[in-house]
Amino acid sequence: MRELSMIAYMAVPIVFITMYMIIKNYQTHTTLTISGLLMLTVGVVFTQGGIADFMGAQYKFSSTGSTFFDLFGAFSAIMSERTATIGMIAMTSAGFASYMSKIGAADSLVKACAKPLQLINKPYLILALAFIIGQTLNLVIPSPAGLAMLLLISFYPILLQAGVSPLSAAVVIGTCGSLDLGPGSGNSNVAAELLDMSITEYFASTEILVAIPVTLTVAVTHFFVQKWFDKRDGHKRPQTEVKVAGEQDDRQGAPYSRLYAMLPFLPLALLLIFSDIGIASVKINAPIAMFASLIMIVVIDAFRVKSLQLALDHSFEFFKGMAGAFSTVVVLIVAATMFTLGLDAIGAVNAMKSMILAGDVHYLLITLFGMLIIAFTAMLTGSGSAAFVSFSNLGSELSAAAGVKSVLMLVPMQHAAGFGRSLSPVAAVVIAVAVAANVSPFEVLKRALIPCIVGIFSTLFYTQLIFS
Repeated sequence: MRELSMIAYMAVPIVFITMYMIIKNYQTHTTLTISGLLMLTVGVVFTQGGIADFMGAQYKFSSTGSTFFDLFGAFSAIMSERTATIGMIAMTSAGFASYMSKIGAADSLVKACAKPLQLINKPYLILALAFIIGQTLNLVIPSPAGLAMLLLISFYPILLQAGVSPLSAAVVIGTCGSLDLGPGSGNSNVAAELLDMSITEYFASTEILVAIPVTLTVAVTHFFVQKWFDKRDGHKRPQTEVKVAGEQDDRQGAPYSRLYAMLPFLPLALLLIFSDIGIASVKINAPIAMFASLIMIVVIDAFRVKSLQLALDHSFEFFKGMAGAFSTVVVLIVAATMFTLGLDAIGAVNAMKSMILAGDVHYLLITLFGMLIIAFTAMLTGSGSAAFVSFSNLGSELSAAAGVKSVLMLVPMQHAAGFGRSLSPVAAVVIAVAVAANVSPFEVLKRALIPCIVGIFSTLFYTQLIFS
C-alpha cells in the first residue's frame, strides 16, 4: 500500500531539470524516459514497493524477478499498451492523411474550401473565416503539420492578396489544428475512453458543443490581434497579385473534382453511420474506419489512374505515414507516459488528490493547473498528443476526488494540449508556417500567444458553462 510522503517534493527539482534539458534541445524522448525511470526508482526505494505496485491495471506487466530489469519491463509494458491503443489511432490517422495528400484528395478539398474566401473583400474577416474553415478541415485532416502545408498552398496566397501580412496569414494557418477535433484525433479517442463513451458519442454530444464557441472566440481574437499587429508594424496591402514563393504543387495532375474533395470525409462518415446514431448493431473504431477507407479509396484511385499497380503504389504512402507517426508521436507518448508514471510513483499525483479532498484547493484551480502542465509540456515537446495522453488520467482521477463530472476537467485539458502545441517553437506546424512567411518561429509565436491563451481559457469557461 503506497502512502503519501515527503518524496512527492522530489518531483519539483526533477521536473524543472527535465524541462530545462528539453528547452536546451536535449533529445526529448530519451530525456523524458530517463526522468521517469529515475522517479520510478526513487519511488521503489523509498516505499519499498515493487514496480507492479505503480503500474496501472491497463498495462499487462509481469515481474522479471529483478527490480532493476522490472524498470525496463515497465517501459515495455507501456510501449505495448500505447501502441495497441492510442498509438494505432495516431498511426492510422497520420497514414490516412499522408495517403490523401499523395493522391491529391486533401488538396482538392482545401482548394474547394478556398473558393468562397476569394469572394470577400474584407482582409481580416477573410482571416477569421480562414481559421474557422481550417479548424473544420482538421476534422478530416488530423495532422496539424499536414493541414498547414495544404493551407499554405491554397489559403496563404488568398490571404496575402486580400491584404493581410505574411506573418498574420502564417499565424492563423499555424493555429488551425489547435483543437484536435474528431474521431481521427488521438486525444479525442483518449478522452472518450476515459469518459466511457464511444468516440462518435463523445464527438457529437460533448466535444463539438465546446469546440464551436471556442473556434468562434479564437477566430474573433485573431481578427483583432492580427489587425493590430499589422497596423503597428506598418503593413500595407499589396497592389499586385501575390504568389507563394518556394511553394510548388508537385501534383499538377491531381484530380480537382467533387468526388476527390469528399474522400477525406470517408472515415468520419463510416464512424457516424456505424454508431449509436446510425446503424447501432455495427460499431467500429477509428483505425477500422481508416483501414476500410484505404481499401475503398484504392479501388477508386485504380479506376482514375487506370492502373492497379500505380494505385497500390500510392497506397504505400499510408504505411509510410504510419511509420513516421510511430517514430515521432507514439514513441514520444510512451516516453511522456513513463515520466508521468514516475510522478505517480513518488506521490506527486496523490499530493494533488489530497489537496482536493482536504478542500484546500477548488477543483477549478486544479483543472487550470492540469491545463497549464499539459500546455507547457506540449510547448516543450511540440506534441499535443504526448502531452494529453500522458496526463489525461489526472483529469479522471482528480475529478473523482473532487466529486465533479470528469468532463469538466478532461475537455479543457484535451484542448490545452492543442493550443500548447501551437505555441511550441519545435512543433513541425510552427516551423512550416514560419518558413513560409520567412520569419523566425518566435515571431509566429509572439502573434499566436494571445489567441492561444484566449483559446485555453475560453475552453475552460465554455466547458463549465455547458456541462456544470
